[in-house]
Amino acid sequence: MVELNFQELYDRFYETRKKDSTNAKLFAKAYLQKGKNLDSVLEISDGFLYLSTLCKSDYEKRILYVDSAIDIVKNTWHVQQTAFLLTHKGFITQEKGSYDKALEYYLEGLSHAETKNISFYIPILQGNIASLKRRLGKYEEAKFLYKKCLIHEKSIVNKEPEDSIRYLLVLSDLITTYRLNKEIDSSSYFYKQGHRMSLNNDIKSLYLIHEGIFQYYDENYQIAIKAIKRGVDKFLKSKYRSTYGDHNLINGYFFLAKSYKELSNNELAILNLKKIDSIVQKSNNLISESRPAYLEIINYYKSTNDKNNQLYYINRLLHNDSIFHSRYRSASDKLNKEFDTPILISQKEDIINELKVQNNRSYYIIILASLIIIFITVFLFSSYKKNKRYKKHFDDLMLSTTNEVKKNNNQVKEENGSISISKDVVETILKALNEFEKNQEFLEINITSGILAKKINTNSKYLTKTIKYYRDKNFTNYVNDLRIVYIIDRLKEDHKLQNYTIKALATEAGFNSSEVFSKSFFKRTGIYPSYFIKKLNS
Repeated sequence: MVELNFQELYDRFYETRKKDSTNAKLFAKAYLQKGKNLDSVLEISDGFLYLSTLCKSDYEKRILYVDSAIDIVKNTWHVQQTAFLLTHKGFITQEKGSYDKALEYYLEGLSHAETKNISFYIPILQGNIASLKRRLGKYEEAKFLYKKCLIHEKSIVNKEPEDSIRYLLVLSDLITTYRLNKEIDSSSYFYKQGHRMSLNNDIKSLYLIHEGIFQYYDENYQIAIKAIKRGVDKFLKSKYRSTYGDHNLINGYFFLAKSYKELSNNELAILNLKKIDSIVQKSNNLISESRPAYLEIINYYKSTNDKNNQLYYINRLLHNDSIFHSRYRSASDKLNKEFDTPILISQKEDIINELKVQNNRSYYIIILASLIIIFITVFLFSSYKKNKRYKKHFDDLMLSTTNEVKKNNNQVKEENGSISISKDVVETILKALNEFEKNQEFLEINITSGILAKKINTNSKYLTKTIKYYRDKNFTNYVNDLRIVYIIDRLKEDHKLQNYTIKALATEAGFNSSEVFSKSFFKRTGIYPSYFIKKLNS
């Protein structure tokens, strides 16, 4: 592969990426190595980026590659590459479901694009941020950003074939945001601006869905169903489906269901609402627009006295809400305005009691439910106690200084007895141990008492005996504790290190096993490294 140029390596990488990821990785690595050999900053960055695209199932590794790509071009004249990578990092994080982190990366990218006057990426990032704000229910803020984005997109709408798609996509999101904010007339106004332009390209599917929704509001239910079904069908076949976003598909199914309901066709209404649940279950991207669908399903099964299905979808809604709340605590009141958690829990208990009376097998159901509740209560209480304990250990670690931690780790015992080793030998060993700690030789992965004893011209028996007496621990615990203190200090100081995987951190600290590293970390601190990093990030 050495003889291939960058363009050829790039072409080979993309040709094999979907069919043969192993070969694609070889081409990506060759691209990266060629960049390093030629000290070509942009190509090195691209090499890391290509490797990241092959790590779809390993989020941490994917982010690590993107961070490496960013580090290469940061503070260079490749400002557009930096803006692109920050945008890409936000997209990956949003795809994972970490919307608060995604927003952070989008804002960082926007600040960079505005500072460096990279006009191409400013509207893209504004649109991404607006999309997150719409999910949060912050419609006024989302509208403001969509409009700013729209001004730019409109100014370049006919320069490139894809420009009209981008303009119409932003306009579509603005239409949706106005509708969600109950401003139907304004939503219709913007729909009319984009409708004619959408007729001759792929984005027509979104505007057919919008058309059907407005027909629903005009009470033309048959026409609404026809338009939305055509829109949904085209949407599912579109090559831009992932770009358009599942919220548009969810809106289509929801208003299709509402139209069928108005025509008293409850069977088809429920079928379309359940399609929304299927979308939600397959995605990390929880979408706030999906919530009303669950309320409709719950109310339907309540009206038909189908307690089992009612209970199932209450649990689905509670599950989604719990995840949504953990990501958007500040928005939980707005999201729960129509159907908040206490009411759902109360309904759940009432339904369980009704099932007890109506079903001969209800006795066993109640027993099982009670056991589950007891188990959950015990689990939650245990989790609460554990989290409280972990939080205290974390706070103690954060409050303690480096010197205090090291002093506690290497506290020398006062002489109060004999260890049957001459004083000169003990002093020599202790002096060597101080150098061993100062020079961080404990980071050598395969260090043993025998190797260290040989380095300081003594035998392992004297060495381990001295460590046991003066450090009050065996050789393995002594070395592992030094490594843990070292990695704690590094994690506090180095933000980039907080994005490492546990395995990478273990290697950084001198461990040859992530499992041994985690156990040693817990033994030394009372918490696991994953928890420590999570708290540092928050």
